[in-house]
Amino acid sequence: MINKYPVQIIEIDPIIEELVVLEVNGTILRCFVSHCPSAIEAGETYEVEFDMVLPNELRISKIQNENLYVEMLENSFSCEIYGYLDGDTFKSVVEFPDQGIHFEYPHLNGHFVKINAERIDVSFLTS
Repeated sequence: MINKYPVQIIEIDPIIEELVVLEVNGTILRCFVSHCPSAIEAGETYEVEFDMVLPNELRISKIQNENLYVEMLENSFSCEIYGYLDGDTFKSVVEFPDQGIHFEYPHLNGHFVKINAERIDVSFLTS
């Protein structure tokens, strides 16, 4: 099940239409818009779904830090997502479907981990 979250649009990139900066649960994220059925505006609030886009060679590591956050890398879509692997859900500032990570890394299930993601996709839902 994919969770829906209210977000506020901070900025829509004037050159790269698919790049939005938004705030969700007190965290600022730079995301790639994968679905947007209608026009969006900076300053407005929308309901969205999130998904991680992972590289072919996943970099994941167990961490001792129990804080849930996302660290954007440089001025790109890439990021490090810190969270808790809970079965088929990766819990961070939002919950992501884990895309089978718990099958490939069963020893990390039930632990706090850091995942390097290519980007976070955001899908805007119809109002």
